[in-house]
Amino acid sequence: MVQKAEETILPIGKKGHRNNYHNAFTLIELVLITLIISILIGLSTPLFRRSFSDLTLKDSSYTISKLINYGQEKAILERKNFKMNFDFQSGKYWLLEWDDLLDPPTYKRIAGKLGRVFTLPRGISFRGSKNEVVFYPDGHSDEGNIDIFNAKGEGYRITIKGFGSRVEIKEVKGEG
Repeated sequence: MVQKAEETILPIGKKGHRNNYHNAFTLIELVLITLIISILIGLSTPLFRRSFSDLTLKDSSYTISKLINYGQEKAILERKNFKMNFDFQSGKYWLLEWDDLLDPPTYKRIAGKLGRVFTLPRGISFRGSKNEVVFYPDGHSDEGNIDIFNAKGEGYRITIKGFGSRVEIKEVKGEG
């Protein structure tokens, strides 16, 4: 007697033979998929790095401008001078308030988390027309520009206009 192989009925209605092999990927298919994924990662990494750098630069410029706005508002509300200092060499900046209770009267760091010394992220630097900007109780302030830029010279210019206006931020390219 001759034994027949087990027959299975395929969905199309044809008869097929069952084999003992499982459906699996071959080594060549796995290598090709790994190669394609590696190429995609290699191409997208520089794009991600550049996007992250751009976001860090933008965030730093907005942080500085918001701290300037805060200093302007505090000067008006508390009816005393506030001053923002910039250390362009070390990439640090901070906000101070006038304290006439000290002997002699001088500026001191404000209380709270906005009174800390802020540091620019690595790879970002800044320069400006002045290393300090004073905000007065009548709403005016010293005028000045702060340029924040990356190693390529791309960045933002923060302009402080002086009297009663918001800080202006403009994108600048290739001025580093």
